[in-house]
Amino acid sequence: MTAAAVTLAVTAAALEIWGIVWTVKDIRSARRRLASYLEFPRTVYGSAHATLGSVTMTAEGTVGVPTLEQRIEDLEAWRRGLRAELDRREGKVTERLTTRFQGALQAAEQTTDDQFKKLRTYIGGSQQSFWESYRGPIVLGVGVVVGLAANIFSSLPPS
Repeated sequence: MTAAAVTLAVTAAALEIWGIVWTVKDIRSARRRLASYLEFPRTVYGSAHATLGSVTMTAEGTVGVPTLEQRIEDLEAWRRGLRAELDRREGKVTERLTTRFQGALQAAEQTTDDQFKKLRTYIGGSQQSFWESYRGPIVLGVGVVVGLAANIFSSLPPS
């Protein structure tokens, strides 16, 4: 085996070991970064809908005791207005619930979208360059190529 082949073989071994060590180091640091990402405070959006209730009070007074016909007439008038009052209250409750539900849904959507954007940024590795992302495998690949060159030199007849 020639001196050039030995030199190339030693260089290849060093590059391969260095590439493996760097890859393991990158994997361990990625685990630490993921753990720190999971502990990162999240922004949770809320919906605030303040509704003020309304109280309606009606005071009616009569002098003396109403007759049976007056009582029946008042009861019939109240019964006729009951359907309209129930429809109005149902519409008001439906409107309140719809508004609150839409606000809560928008807040949940905004919170989830914000978390997914941060996760995409983390997974995409936007903070790392190409070299930082793949330096271990690149060095390992260069070591394999140098090792191949060492094998070729060692198989050549001595001159």
